[in-house]
Amino acid sequence: MPKLEHGDIAGVADHAKKVAAELKPWIDQGYAVISLVASCSLMLKFEWPLFLPNDDDVQTLAAATFDIDQYVVDIADKEGLPAGLTPLDGGVTMHMACHARALNAGQKGAQMLRHIPDTAIDVIERCSGHGGSWGVMKKNFDVALKVGNPVFRAAVKNGNVHVVSECPLAAEQILQGMTLADGEMPVPKVSRHPIELMALSYGLMPAND
Repeated sequence: MPKLEHGDIAGVADHAKKVAAELKPWIDQGYAVISLVASCSLMLKFEWPLFLPNDDDVQTLAAATFDIDQYVVDIADKEGLPAGLTPLDGGVTMHMACHARALNAGQKGAQMLRHIPDTAIDVIERCSGHGGSWGVMKKNFDVALKVGNPVFRAAVKNGNVHVVSECPLAAEQILQGMTLADGEMPVPKVSRHPIELMALSYGLMPAND
């Protein structure tokens, strides 16, 4: 994604060919490719095939790639999830990242989290202001905060203990923005990816990590 953002189309295409060729034997054995971040899912499923429409390995990889939230929701719908999910105290603010929206698969992160019993899920579907590699540049910090300000304030207003996004960088941006936008309401100290809350609900990771 950073190469694409900076216009290195040849570099993107070269990387796509190498990765697709490496993964092809595994896909041929029936394995799915699970992407942990929405921007990566978007690259593998949609961007790379646009750059290399005649590369069979790239097309095969695109068809075999699933965003992790989508993958878990599909399992839940077809087979059901294992027993053992427990409520998360304090509720969840779920930010639907821009790249997750671009996947055009619906609110998979929120759908996944709704399998956690007795846990309130509030969805924010708006840009956090991070903007990929643009968002990590110091000179863009003030603009990024202005763009994301409605998200920060909505998250503070929700008052939930857990704040998650399919984009880890957006999650960090939101957490920082909430701290700066906060009045009297305490804000979370940890932001997470939705899949981490599933692990937390199953007791597979400690709450303070």
